[in-house]
Amino acid sequence: MKSVYRGSDYFEAQLLTGLMEQAGLQVFLQGTALQGGLGEVPAMGHLSITVNDADQVRATEIIDAYERGDYALEVE
Repeated sequence: MKSVYRGSDYFEAQLLTGLMEQAGLQVFLQGTALQGGLGEVPAMGHLSITVNDADQVRATEIIDAYERGDYALEVE
């Protein structure tokens, strides 16, 4: 298993997980249960996404495409 994402934005982590699953990758999102227990305590990097070793390159490509805005919706 390879870690491909570490962050603290729950919605971004869920979105990336969905994009990877849609591409056929087996994805494991860890740290979501901590979200409710954090309260007002600032915590950074408590969410992580791991994938199978063979899927690391594809997962990284998906994250890079997301960060470039390739998945952004067109606004008219």
